[in-house]
Amino acid sequence: MNQLRPPRLLLTLFLATFKIGLVTFGGGLAMIPFIRAEFCEKRGWINNEQITDIIAAAQTLPGVIAVNSSVLVGYRIAGVPGALTAGIGSVLPSFLVICVVAVFYNAVIGNTVVRGFLRGIGAAVAALFASTLLKMRRDSLIDRTALIFFLAALALIFAFPNLNVIFIIIGGGIAGFVVRYAIKP
Repeated sequence: MNQLRPPRLLLTLFLATFKIGLVTFGGGLAMIPFIRAEFCEKRGWINNEQITDIIAAAQTLPGVIAVNSSVLVGYRIAGVPGALTAGIGSVLPSFLVICVVAVFYNAVIGNTVVRGFLRGIGAAVAALFASTLLKMRRDSLIDRTALIFFLAALALIFAFPNLNVIFIIIGGGIAGFVVRYAIKP
């Protein structure tokens, strides 16, 4: 676990989430590999099972998954001050970048170099996300029941592309509860 004193811990948490927010392109899900790498692998402040639970909870909450994940990680590490610090750290870079982009938008929107850069970033983000999914499967697909839930959710997502994922998440939670507490003694 972390050995830093509270002010230093909050500063480290802010800088880590600020850095993640600053270098991550591709939306909220793109931040998850970086959050996992920073707080599980690099710092060891949370473990793989905790990050999997945090990501699952972040998806069920309203709002952006990146901010939700950062806030939940911050809370796990340093309570309410950590949640606030991580939330601000993850949002501030986007806010600053949007302010700069708004000023220069018309000058760069048609630039082929900028478009090529963004296309390359999109491909890299997809690879990072796939890598994180493969790492998380070890902690999520722990038995046959979890694998069945995964396959059922995947089938629903592809069969009903317009189905709101919140229904799949809530359904998975209810099914997991029923299997754990109602069917298995």
